[in-house]
Amino acid sequence: MFTYVLSGFSAILQPLTFFFMVFGVVVGIVIGALPGLSGSMGIILLLPLVYRLPADTALVMLCGLFCGSMYGGSISAILLKTPGTPSAAATVLDGYPLCEQGQAGRALGISTIASFIGGLFSSICLFLIAPQLAKIALNFHAADYFSLAIFGLSIMASSSGKNVGKGLLAGCLGLLISTVGIDAIAGTDRFTFGIPRLMRGFNLLPVLIGVFALSEVFSQVANKHGKSTANAQVITNMLPKWFDIKGFLIAAIVGSVIGVFVGIIPGTGGSIASFIAYNVAQKLSKRPDKFGKGSYEGVAAPEAANNATTGGALIPMLCLGVPGDVVTSVMLGSLILIGVRPGPLLFVESIDLVYTIFAGMFAIQFVMLAAGLLSAKYSPKILKIPTNILMPIIIILCVVGSYSLGNQLYDVYVAVCFGVIGYFMKKYGYPGAPLVLGVILGPIAEENLNRALLMSKNSLTVFYTRPISLVFLLLAAFTIVFSLVSSMKKAKA
Repeated sequence: MFTYVLSGFSAILQPLTFFFMVFGVVVGIVIGALPGLSGSMGIILLLPLVYRLPADTALVMLCGLFCGSMYGGSISAILLKTPGTPSAAATVLDGYPLCEQGQAGRALGISTIASFIGGLFSSICLFLIAPQLAKIALNFHAADYFSLAIFGLSIMASSSGKNVGKGLLAGCLGLLISTVGIDAIAGTDRFTFGIPRLMRGFNLLPVLIGVFALSEVFSQVANKHGKSTANAQVITNMLPKWFDIKGFLIAAIVGSVIGVFVGIIPGTGGSIASFIAYNVAQKLSKRPDKFGKGSYEGVAAPEAANNATTGGALIPMLCLGVPGDVVTSVMLGSLILIGVRPGPLLFVESIDLVYTIFAGMFAIQFVMLAAGLLSAKYSPKILKIPTNILMPIIIILCVVGSYSLGNQLYDVYVAVCFGVIGYFMKKYGYPGAPLVLGVILGPIAEENLNRALLMSKNSLTVFYTRPISLVFLLLAAFTIVFSLVSSMKKAKA
């Protein structure tokens, strides 16, 4: 193991890999700070670049963007009272009051340090937990993989909003879309309607670009969002004093622990972790009355929690191939596009790549700390980019990214079509993540369903006689029922 760790750190210190790691963190911070954009959109916009990089360099860059965007959301939350990402929603509660009190620099400094603590803790947990979980997952059979895919889809659908039914419908639509093309078993056409191009199905890249990037552009244009107005005060005194650090250190540690555990649960994400951490920190604080009025602990706890979910969310994605949140579902698609198949076999076939990711996650936290402290003075300028300049740039990048897949306008048309679908889904409350996850997990579920039935001579008993498969199916059923009951209670209330 020590040899793999050394090789991992050696890989990330290569000039090309280190440059793109820093590049990913900086781009992530900028994208996270801009309200309306997200880490998933950032990953999609960098996909054309990912195709032309070595796998280890591309993965470290994507991890850097993931972590950077998680931290970047706090910048607009503190300066604008508008979280750049959903995960920074709890940071608004005390970050903006500090900004109003003339302590914007101090609030950004606390956010940066707490994000570093949470990210570093989650990286340690990723290093310790992921290999052990992968060893267990190596015992999975075809029936277990099928049930795992169903569980992953149910988790994402049930955690996608207040209306669980819409999440499940979006997931089923994704599964239906994944069947377009030639049946791998029978060799017959499915849902091609006589169009030869549909025989190969829909490429994942245009679907990702359409559902997550173009749909957001269409929504921004429809809502006619204008220019943001960042807080005009000068950013100074970013580094908190040691007395201040001791005051919020416990809250940051509590947030880190909560963030990792919440991140490991598929379908949760940083927004849930940050609010849980905020509430727990308030109960444990010696000054709970300051929360909501400019508490340092109220900034540190949610920021440590949402950044700690990054390493936690990577654990089920790398070990099981089940994404922990929307961003990791896009990362899952990105890995598949560059020929890396997440799952337990990744720890056998590409062990060097795994430890490069582990080493990269450690190094990314220090890069993020330095970038966050150095860029704070320029944060208000980032937030003042007009939407009428930003959106056309994103559209151009989406078109170039779709076209670069196969140098065909057909892929651009597919991206636009899914962008329209994603826009109307968002408009009527249907989440896009379950649809994309259905497209990703559909072939995996279908392949392992066929394999399991062939091995059991078409007996369905294999799905509930194997303990692992039964557990995943029961978890999927419990998740859906629990979510439906909870949504019904909220509707009545």
